[in-house]
Amino acid sequence: MIDKSHVDMDVEHSALEADLYETLNELKISPEEQKALNSFLAPLRDKSPVTRPHHEHSIRVALSARRIARFMHLDERALLYAGLMHDIGKTEVCLGTLGKIEGWTEVDTEEVKRHVMSGYYFLKGRFDFTAEVILWHHRFQRDGYPKTLPPPLHDYSESTKALIPIYGRVLALADVYDALHRVNAKFGELKKLSGQEIKDQMLALNLDQQELIESLYRADIFTVAETIDDELAEEREDLYDQAWSYQKLFRNPRETGRLIMLAVALEPLADKSGCTTRYTNISRHLKLEYFITGAINIGEAFEELARLVEACVTQPPSVYEFALRAQCESKRNRAGGRINQGIIELLMPIVVAQHRYDLSFNLSAEEIIIKVGDVLKQTTPQDVLKLREMKRYAYDLSGYIDRDVSEYRGTQTVYEYYEREFDISIKPTSIAHNGEFIHGFPTVGIIYQTLRVSKLPGLTNRMEQAYRRARLIHPTEVGSGFIADCIAVGTYLYLSQHPKIKLVT
Repeated sequence: MIDKSHVDMDVEHSALEADLYETLNELKISPEEQKALNSFLAPLRDKSPVTRPHHEHSIRVALSARRIARFMHLDERALLYAGLMHDIGKTEVCLGTLGKIEGWTEVDTEEVKRHVMSGYYFLKGRFDFTAEVILWHHRFQRDGYPKTLPPPLHDYSESTKALIPIYGRVLALADVYDALHRVNAKFGELKKLSGQEIKDQMLALNLDQQELIESLYRADIFTVAETIDDELAEEREDLYDQAWSYQKLFRNPRETGRLIMLAVALEPLADKSGCTTRYTNISRHLKLEYFITGAINIGEAFEELARLVEACVTQPPSVYEFALRAQCESKRNRAGGRINQGIIELLMPIVVAQHRYDLSFNLSAEEIIIKVGDVLKQTTPQDVLKLREMKRYAYDLSGYIDRDVSEYRGTQTVYEYYEREFDISIKPTSIAHNGEFIHGFPTVGIIYQTLRVSKLPGLTNRMEQAYRRARLIHPTEVGSGFIADCIAVGTYLYLSQHPKIKLVT
């Protein structure tokens, strides 16, 4: 399941297990450790069709617990492990009891309670901390169990002792949230609860955690699908159409500038490992407000670029002067911010391709990316000069005064410049950045496709999924900032190719 060679790609499991695989790699969990996790989980997956849904449940709980951990600044790996293995003791529960969804008896209840201690003994000796945490995941409910706990497996510090029940409480929230999505008769008739009914039950069953639960719903970690009657839905569609009444559906420079500002400003809001997010500034140079200010600042340069491309019957003498302009203007009204260079470089040929070849939205995103290669190969030595000036300004802005900008005498096109940069690149992030231009924007393409087909609720959830999938095609040493740049550009591509999409829901 966890080692990619073990991924079960049947329809029922593939997307869920892909998300887990991406998450394990994002957290830099070694292949050896992944195999160990797989060996502990395999019986739950393989024993019986009755246990297999509990395997799926465990993955969902793990992914949810990990997201809560990041939200609360707890150990993401610890809660991912606890979620994965909290129910492995159910392989010891009678299958007749485990498969029931109604008609529960007291005997059944006592039988199921066995799974906690069974899981503890399975894990003890290999995943001791996880074993300690899973002991708690049913102790917070009414008539919680087990009533008494075994002595600690290690001489933990006082702070670690305090963390174990905290992690257990988070695990319990993730567990009950997923369990409430099953069809069952625990709350009346045999049925599947609505999103609002699930939220109501979460609040009623967890009176001590109501503030946290509300925060998790506001952050889209827990979600309630909005239900609207047909008449109201039709009225809202009319209002949405009115928002587009002043916008004709063909590309125009002003709309391109707006979509770039929107996409680049939205990117840091998603909760991506190693990046500034709406929850955390990862350094004093990488503050959320710097990102948003920079996003707004670069829009005008791209609007003027699009205008120039549309006005020129033939190839304009230089388009990369607008890359330099965008990089310079990104600094306006902000004191710091080592950002925007990668985003600007990636956006440049995409915007030129769209406004040169596809004003009427006849080309697909994949066809636009093919045209991007043509754009890069049609640039001039003057474009190369402006690209180099842009890089120099970006390095100086970031305080990298001693970093050289390669010259490559005789380079005729920007494509050739990136080829030569790629050939001498040693650092994984430089290889990834330069390779994006000469290999047909593979990372941006994966992000676009993920955003387009994802069924997850909420833009930030879809962005986080796209981020994980983009990371999979690169070595773990590739910087998170490069992937984040590609998220911004992939979001722009999605917006600009589907201009009336309700991206933010």
